Amino acid sequence: MAAIAATKKEWTACLSKSNGAPGKCEKLEKELSSMSKAAGVECCIGETVNLMRCTASGARANGCSAEFVAMRECNRAGGKELVKELNGGYAVAPGKVGLFGCSASALVSETPPTRSLQGMTSFGEEYAKSFGIALGEVRF
Repeated sequence: MAAIAATKKEWTACLSKSNGAPGKCEKLEKELSSMSKAAGVECCIGETVNLMRCTASGARANGCSAEFVAMRECNRAGGKELVKELNGGYAVAPGKVGLFGCSASALVSETPPTRSLQGMTSFGEEYAKSFGIALGEVRF
């Protein structure tokens, strides 16, 4: 376990110096990947690389939200709390229902709004309506 931690630390340091190019650390990535698979340990390698590639590409304009959520969920100390569904939304992970309120599954099963002013406005209006807040009403 200590060897994996040391290799991950070395890989992370390499990534921080790679100027957003994870390929520069490919040797360490492969070493860490084989070590973590052999030990059955999740090191979030794919999630890290996917997020770095997204934020360094033109896809960044779309927010890289899926990559960010994947990275966040992979790095949770207690394991993933949300899992991606086929429809693009998320579901509460098996065994994690007790961490959320009764309405959580309805909130995470939604797909994110279209990344436009109209899409976000429509989503906000529907979301407010679900709490009984009328259009134009403000609550604090």
